[in-house]
Amino acid sequence: MIIQETDRLTVGSLLAKKVHIAPNSRALLYCKQQVEYTYGELNNISCSVAQGLLALDVVHGSPAAIWATNLPEWLLIQFGCAKVGVPLVAINSNYRAYELEYVLKQSITTTLFIADGASQPGEYLTAIYEICPELKTARPGCLQSERLPALRNVVFLGQEQHPGMFTWQEFLEKSKNTSDKELAVRENAVTGEDIFVIQYTSGTTGTPKGAMFTQRSYIINALATAECQGLTSQDISCIPLPFFHAYGCIAVMAAVAVGASIAAIERFNAQELLRTIQSCQATAVCGTPTMFVATLEEMKNHTYNLSSLRGGNMAGAPCSSQLVKTVVEKMGAREFGILYGSTEAIISIMNRWDDSLEHRITTLGQAMPEVELKIINPQTGMTVATGIDGELCIKSPSQMKGYYNMPETTGQALDGEGWLHSGDLACATAEGYYHITGRIKDLIIRGGENVYPAEIEEFLYTHPKIKDAQVVGIPCEYYGEEVVAFIRLQVDQTATPLEIKRYCRERIAIHKVPAQFLFVDQYPQTASGKVQKFRLKEMAMQMLKGKKL
Repeated sequence: MIIQETDRLTVGSLLAKKVHIAPNSRALLYCKQQVEYTYGELNNISCSVAQGLLALDVVHGSPAAIWATNLPEWLLIQFGCAKVGVPLVAINSNYRAYELEYVLKQSITTTLFIADGASQPGEYLTAIYEICPELKTARPGCLQSERLPALRNVVFLGQEQHPGMFTWQEFLEKSKNTSDKELAVRENAVTGEDIFVIQYTSGTTGTPKGAMFTQRSYIINALATAECQGLTSQDISCIPLPFFHAYGCIAVMAAVAVGASIAAIERFNAQELLRTIQSCQATAVCGTPTMFVATLEEMKNHTYNLSSLRGGNMAGAPCSSQLVKTVVEKMGAREFGILYGSTEAIISIMNRWDDSLEHRITTLGQAMPEVELKIINPQTGMTVATGIDGELCIKSPSQMKGYYNMPETTGQALDGEGWLHSGDLACATAEGYYHITGRIKDLIIRGGENVYPAEIEEFLYTHPKIKDAQVVGIPCEYYGEEVVAFIRLQVDQTATPLEIKRYCRERIAIHKVPAQFLFVDQYPQTASGKVQKFRLKEMAMQMLKGKKL
């Protein structure tokens, strides 16, 4: 049904459709900055962006990139690029000069939209001038760079003048050089099979890879997500997730697909998230587990009116059932649940808004509409029986088309039958609900026993003093691998490793009990709030160097 609805839709026509239905309804809200766009305004400025790109001679299929936090311009650029068939390269806001250069070069980006910085003023500008020194003396629009030969245009998302760059207003003024007729011709040439966005993987296991998604694939997933979440045009969806991330991008598109309002946050902060829900009267909220842990902590210190909140979802990392239950109870999001997605497949599994509370807090839900799932033995490739752990494989019209300019790597992720191999270990119930039990690469084999970090993390949440936990395996001469737990305690709580170990020994199998407990205040994270386990492994090996496990 959803596939039939999207046969002739593009991202640009989807937005235009919402404008035709309700041009004056609110599309984008920034409560802190007191910025608001209606759907009509969002569409009009996106058309100016599209015309500006045409004026700069950005051709159909030639990528443009954006490096910024969740500024209002982000979505204007995203929809403007989509209207004229320009793939948008979404650059991680935590990247530095080396990573920026790699992505711009690998994606053959011709036009870069750049902000001031994420953590400190000027950091993005310093980075681009470092890797592209010719920009300092170039005339805007005429850049010729030795290290970035494809890059021609740099647009600064602000009114300050910087050498070699157009200001945002100067760029928008260029739209006057392109007629409405020229824009219409270009828009009519765009199809649902054109690339909408190129989203780079985190690069935690190697070189970042640009997953390509067509406009149609995102529309299909957005409509399915909105349907499962129960979103309507009356909803206000609070989105603290970075727009460059697949989870943040689909949250935006799901809202647009049904004409809901988006209450955006430039960069996640628990206090700002709660203030946004309160002042914008948000009905739904999404985020990663770490975001909700911080948000619940903030609620212990200050009172907020969250009575408008109805639902939402959590994803991006293993979600403790206790954490999800606490969000439902403390934040009043009675239809809140868990979902499963990835950079390569957007959202594949999701709880429905009307599923039982038990299902919504203990499972990922069921396969999304139009999505096929199977669980295989990683060694044999054979499908396993219900209830047995194996690798989750996905076949979906929403999955990536492939990795940009990486055919061999694409072939390693997508098999000959079109199945995407997720690398995640999962099991299914007889009712068709799914659980993720870990990552194949994170699986700890201790003395011949398989140990799943997600299972131990879930158990550790039951200790009243523990706020959250992350479990990794490190090399051990005797067992091959040993289990190490990083613990964050509740505020004003103290505990010893021996105390936590005794708690574990009394309740779980001995081979699952971590050998070491390391107390920390924070975990290393990506910009989207995902814990970087490879760095935790490095930290554990360094902290325990010379210590007998």
